[in-house]
Amino acid sequence: MSDKYSAVEKFISDEVAALTGQPPETVLPDTVLVGAGRVVDSADLVMLLIAAEEYAREELGAEFDWTSDSAMSEARSVLRSIATLSRHLSELPRT
Repeated sequence: MSDKYSAVEKFISDEVAALTGQPPETVLPDTVLVGAGRVVDSADLVMLLIAAEEYAREELGAEFDWTSDSAMSEARSVLRSIATLSRHLSELPRT
């Protein structure tokens, strides 16, 4: 696991913990963000994605477009879990 991925995963996990009120140690990489068993409601998901967009721009020098149709697809979405979102953000090309 790269340092970049670890930093992104920590950011996403901390954001989810803050949004849901869950203890940070219970928010794990496999925590579900969309679909059955998700931990965030629609409003919290939007807030998380706005924070991720800002993080990508400011910390990674990259653009994160979370508005595509495939982003919200439960089966193939980069938003399935904290791990999939973290991996996607850490692999974005610098702009």
